[in-house]
Amino acid sequence: MPVHYDELWKNIIEKLFPHFLSFFMPELSADVDLSQGYEFLDKELQKIKLKGKKGKKFTDKLVKVRLKDGTEKWLLIHVEVQGEHEAYFGQRMFKYFYRLYDKHDVNITALAVLTYKTDQLYDFNYDVYGTTHQYRFNTACIANYSEAELQKNQNPFALVCLAVQYDSLYRDDEDKKFNLKRELIKMLRKRAYTKDEIIELLEFIDDALHITDIMKNRIFDEETMNILEEDKPMAYVSGFRQRAILEGKLEGELKGELKGLQWMLEVKFGTVPNEIQNKIQAISDLVTLESIKDGIFQATDYEQVRKLL
Repeated sequence: MPVHYDELWKNIIEKLFPHFLSFFMPELSADVDLSQGYEFLDKELQKIKLKGKKGKKFTDKLVKVRLKDGTEKWLLIHVEVQGEHEAYFGQRMFKYFYRLYDKHDVNITALAVLTYKTDQLYDFNYDVYGTTHQYRFNTACIANYSEAELQKNQNPFALVCLAVQYDSLYRDDEDKKFNLKRELIKMLRKRAYTKDEIIELLEFIDDALHITDIMKNRIFDEETMNILEEDKPMAYVSGFRQRAILEGKLEGELKGELKGLQWMLEVKFGTVPNEIQNKIQAISDLVTLESIKDGIFQATDYEQVRKLL
C-alpha cells in the first residue's frame, strides 16, 4: 500500500501548525503572534493552483499570520513528496509566488520541504539580454537532518521527520519499520506532548511506516492504546480505522467490511448522509468493495465519496 504523504502532510500541518513553524522556520516563528491566531487560505491557493506533472505528489498550504509588530504576512508552504530531483521546481515555486503577489499584493514568504536527499538550491534565475531576476525561497530537506539530532529534538516535527527518513531507508523491510515504529512510540512516552498532539503523531507515524503484518499491527495498536489509555481500540487514527476494515474485525466478512467502512466515514467526516449509507449497503461483493476502498480512504469530503459509489 503506497503512503499517501500528501494527505498526511496536509493534516499534520494544519493540526500542529505552531510546531511546524517553529521547527522549519524558527526566525519567523519568533516574530509571529500566535495569540492573534492564523488562517489557512486554501481557497485562495486553489484559485492559482498549478498543474504538476502526471504522477507528482505534493502538498501546498497557504497560511496568513500576524507578526508581533502588527503586520500581516502570508506563508506559502510547499511540501514536495516525490523522491527525486525536479529540474523546474524553482520555476514552479516562482509561479506560485508571482500569481499570489499579483492577485493580493501582500508580503509572502515561501518554504519548500523536500523529502528526498539533495544539497541543491532551487533558485529561479532569469537573465535575458540585461533583464534579470533571481527568486530564492526557504528550503528544508528532511533527508539531510541528523538522525541523532532529531531524536533529541523535542518538537513533534522531529518525529515526523524521523518517520519520513525511516520510510525512505527501509520501505521494503517491514521488520525494521516495525521496530522503528516502536522506538518512536517510546520517544512519545518520554515527551510532554498533549493528547491531541500524540494522536496526530501516531496517525502520521502509523501511515508513513505502513506495514501489512496483522500481528505486528496488533502489537502496535496495543502499545499506542497504552499511551492514550483508551478503552476502545482503533477509534481515532485513520491507519487504525483502515485496519479495522481490512482485517474484518466486525462480524461477518462482507457485513463487517460494510459496517467498518461506514464507521470510518462517520469518524472522518461526521454523520453519513442517507443516500451514501444506502449505496454502501447495496454493495454485494467484496471485489467491488475492495475496488473503491482505497479511493474512499483518500477522499477529503463526501462529494468525492459520492463519485466513487
